[in-house]
Amino acid sequence: MKLITELPEDAEASYKEGILTVERSGNSLERKLDHAQVDVKVEDGEVAFEALEDRKNITSIAKTFQSHLENMIEGLENEYVYKMKGVYAHFPMTIKTESNQIVIENFMGERYPRKVDIEEGVDVQVNGEDVEISGPDKEAVGLTAGRLEQLCKKGNRDPRTFQDGVYITSKGDEE
Repeated sequence: MKLITELPEDAEASYKEGILTVERSGNSLERKLDHAQVDVKVEDGEVAFEALEDRKNITSIAKTFQSHLENMIEGLENEYVYKMKGVYAHFPMTIKTESNQIVIENFMGERYPRKVDIEEGVDVQVNGEDVEISGPDKEAVGLTAGRLEQLCKKGNRDPRTFQDGVYITSKGDEE
């Protein structure tokens, strides 16, 4: 089975040593797409993913590689944006960025701040309780947003009563 994805006119791709690189409008993204049963070829403005065996588990890997490529192309054209909101009841928490980390201070009255790393290539804007995470790499943006949301786990408390935290309110073009 062979899957072919045509690149937009302003995009270029290259594949070396298991790493697919896509360049568009002066920006570039890299992703490791390497599997023994899937061949990746870049030629004439197209990227072809060929499953060497016609088995379901091998063809699904080729389709996944194609989806990753489409996400890379889309991300270089329009950045992925996650919007998040900080919610608290009694203890006013502070959300801010320090170098390459997001820091939440005074979460549920805790003395020590909670910190999460920002993935490379991701931009984080904090405006009070609103957080906007954006970038061309869909996985890195989603990973940063997910880690921030998980950072606010409350442990052994009833989530219906203790609703403090930072939550994803929209992904991408949802409103």
